[in-house]
Amino acid sequence: MDSLFDLSKKHVLITAHGGYNAGIITFNSLLGFEAAVKAGADIIELDVARSAEGKLYVFHPGTEKRMLGYDCDITKMTNAEIDALRNQTSDLPVPTLDDVFEAFKNRCYINTDKAYSCFPELVKAIRRHGMEEQIILKGSAGNKEIYDMTEELAPDIPFMAVSTDTDNALEACRNRNINYIGSEVVFAKDNAPVAQDSYIEMMHKNGKLIWVNPILFWLTCPLVGGHDDHISLLGEPDKGWGWLADKGYDILQTDWVTDCISYLKNSNKYYKG
Repeated sequence: MDSLFDLSKKHVLITAHGGYNAGIITFNSLLGFEAAVKAGADIIELDVARSAEGKLYVFHPGTEKRMLGYDCDITKMTNAEIDALRNQTSDLPVPTLDDVFEAFKNRCYINTDKAYSCFPELVKAIRRHGMEEQIILKGSAGNKEIYDMTEELAPDIPFMAVSTDTDNALEACRNRNINYIGSEVVFAKDNAPVAQDSYIEMMHKNGKLIWVNPILFWLTCPLVGGHDDHISLLGEPDKGWGWLADKGYDILQTDWVTDCISYLKNSNKYYKG
């Protein structure tokens, strides 16, 4: 696999938020991740949950009722109880993290989300599979505990800090033993410091990547101002995905991998150089 930095010099990197989610292919599933990679995603984003017995599963805690049709808390269930669950759309079991790591080793980059509550177990799994260079860890830029855990347990594994409006992670990580590769930035308005050309130029000058989220959970919570999947799909992609690519952001996380890549390629915004 090419390094993320080498890939970012060739084209805009695309992250599949939870994999592909359409029809019976569902969020955080092996099928969804497979479809996303085949559609051209460079990175798959997944959520990690720990069972009551300490086993790691790929699942977004809090979505049990919606995804499984069962009002429960997966983090308080035994391994056998979780293994017996089935997705109410696809009738497939909840995948284990080991299943996903085994299926996608050396095939794409993997961002593990919701993972710092089970960080020691996650790092052990990453090392057990020999995927230290393939996983992207992410944590809040303002959380000293996350920096401390990363430095102690995973100083070699790629780490991105998540910052809102203003990003000081470069300075915060400068004197730490952390493999800081860049930041995920969130902003509600175009006048935010992380949306300025000067910030993007500074990060690139220092050899760091910038990840943005055109995904849109709800209309009242913009993660990239108004430059999101919603406006892109509904007829104005130049103001959405195109605007983000033109600004120079390196990684776009989207719920619409095929549409995003197709637009970027057709508008000559995908490839670089």
